[in-house]
Amino acid sequence: MSMIPKMARDWRNHPSIRRWCRQVGYINEQQQKDWEERIQRDPTIQMFGISNGHDFVGVCGLTSINLYHRTAEFSLYIGPEYQKKGYAEKALKELLRYAFMDLGLNNVWGEVLESNPALKLFKKIGFKEEGFLREMYYKEGKMWGCHRISILKSEWVKLYG
Repeated sequence: MSMIPKMARDWRNHPSIRRWCRQVGYINEQQQKDWEERIQRDPTIQMFGISNGHDFVGVCGLTSINLYHRTAEFSLYIGPEYQKKGYAEKALKELLRYAFMDLGLNNVWGEVLESNPALKLFKKIGFKEEGFLREMYYKEGKMWGCHRISILKSEWVKLYG
């Protein structure tokens, strides 16, 4: 993992990625710049570019980091041309290792829009479904529910530690 690549905005605006994100509308250059500046000054956000050794292939990170309660939300997306090649699984496992072992977190959670095929990967890695939030987000002209998932440090250690 490394710094966020410049093409991150293009990826977030790509229909195959934007469909599964909570964002509304397209991200313009100023919005991307504002987000990158916020990352630099906000200690509750840590985002990383994902590299396969020579190309940036995606972005992952932790948001809403709360060191007192030892929780954070995860974020992950892989560039469309790099999807289904194992990068998401490898990056998320490394992000979880960082969250639990380096930051000392106990619970990493996320929201996954209904029908998102990534839910299968998250469960394979060890995330547990905590519940389903009905009609939480308005996208594509309809209301969407989302799965609330999380993994605890003890679960991660048992699987990977």
